[in-house]
Amino acid sequence: MRPAVSVIIPTYNRDELLRRAIESVLNQSFDDFEVLVVDGARSESTRELIRSFGDGRIRYVPQRGKGIANARNLGVLKARGKFIAFLDDDDRWRRDKLELQMEAFRELPRDYGLIYTAFTYYYLERGRILGIKHPRASGDVYRHMLRDNITGTSTIIVRRECFKKAGLFRESFPTCEDWDMWLRMSKICRFGAIDEPLVDYSIHSGQFSFAKYLAGRYRMIEEHGDIRHDPRVLSYHLLQIGILKLFGGDRSGAREVLTAFRLNPTMRGNLSDVIRSLLDVRTKVYILKFLGRL
Repeated sequence: MRPAVSVIIPTYNRDELLRRAIESVLNQSFDDFEVLVVDGARSESTRELIRSFGDGRIRYVPQRGKGIANARNLGVLKARGKFIAFLDDDDRWRRDKLELQMEAFRELPRDYGLIYTAFTYYYLERGRILGIKHPRASGDVYRHMLRDNITGTSTIIVRRECFKKAGLFRESFPTCEDWDMWLRMSKICRFGAIDEPLVDYSIHSGQFSFAKYLAGRYRMIEEHGDIRHDPRVLSYHLLQIGILKLFGGDRSGAREVLTAFRLNPTMRGNLSDVIRSLLDVRTKVYILKFLGRL
C-alpha cells in the first residue's frame, strides 16, 4: 500500500544530525509516510544508522555525490507517496507538522498544490532560536517569489503531480536551486501557508558560502525573464545583492546599488520591500554569517 507522504532527506556524512532529523519524522503525530534517505557519501555508517531504527518505512537511497538538487530529484523519482515533503539532514520538524499540513490540504481547494509553514532559525552550536521566519503570502504567490524566496524547503509539502508540470530541481544551479524550483512551482499551483513555526532550520559553522550564494542569485536573474526584464524587480535584486556584498566587505557591491537606482531612481514599488527585507530575520542571519558572528 502506498504511503500518503514521502519524506526526502538528502545527507552527506552527518550521521549525528541525520539521526535527529529522522527521529523528528518518526515522532510525527501523522504516521502514514515513508522516509527516503538519499546518501551522497554512500557511507556504511549511514546505512547502519538507518538499520538501527528497525523501521521499514525508512528507505536507504545511495547517490553518487552529485549535490543536493540531484539528491532531491532522485528522491522525487523514487517516491511512492501522493505528497512529497523535504527535510534537510540538519533540520528537524515539530511533532504536528505533517498532521497540520495534511489537514490544510483537505480543507483547501484542489488548485493548492503546495503548503509551507513558518520556521525558526535555530543556532545549533548554542542551542537557541535566533528568530522566526513567518509566511508572507498565500494563494497566488508568483509575484512574491520573483523577489524573495518566501518559503523554506524543509517546511514544504507538495502534491507529487505538481512536479510533472513544473519539472524537477535544476542541478546546474550552484545555490538557490530551491528558490528556482518553488518559483517555477508557483506558476502552476497556489500555495497554502501555516503561520506557525513547525520546523527548526539549523544555523551552524561551515554551512554557508557567500560566493556560491551570490552565484545562485545571479543565476536566478539569468534564468527568469520576469526578473531580468522588469526594471523594478531587477532593481530589487541588485539592491539586495549590493547591500549584502557591502556588508560582506566587498566594495564592488556599490556598482549593484548604483545600477539598482538607475533602473528605478525613485525605488517606486521597492523601498518598503527592501526595508522589510533588510529587517527580516533571514537577512539578519546572512549578515551575521558574512561578519563571522555565526
